[in-house]
Amino acid sequence: MASGDELDLPAAALRADGAQLASSVQVLAGSLEQALPGIVTVAWRRVGGFRSKRREVQRIAVPLGDELFELRRDDGVLLCTRHKVVRGITLSRQEMTLAEWLPALVGALGGRAEISERDRAALEGLLR
Repeated sequence: MASGDELDLPAAALRADGAQLASSVQVLAGSLEQALPGIVTVAWRRVGGFRSKRREVQRIAVPLGDELFELRRDDGVLLCTRHKVVRGITLSRQEMTLAEWLPALVGALGGRAEISERDRAALEGLLR
């Protein structure tokens, strides 16, 4: 379980500086995977060449009931969306800025019973 301080750093870097975007997204993905195992799905992509061990985050997905929060990287640009999903079909899709997406994700997690209070507090640290 990641502490709130561990989650603060990547979130602040994501909001503050686009130059460190790749490493900040990787740290955020790792923090979310630790805080929400079994809920968060992170897709990684190998970069650099055949023998390269370097990977970068391609997609972060957090399904919560009838909503799906998704952060995707597309040609170096972050695309943050919230989907309304019913029986596996997306009914609507709302594009958001990262500054809107993070609080919306934390707010949606607040209503989930399977999220412990400690996990919830750590995720709220993303907004600091």
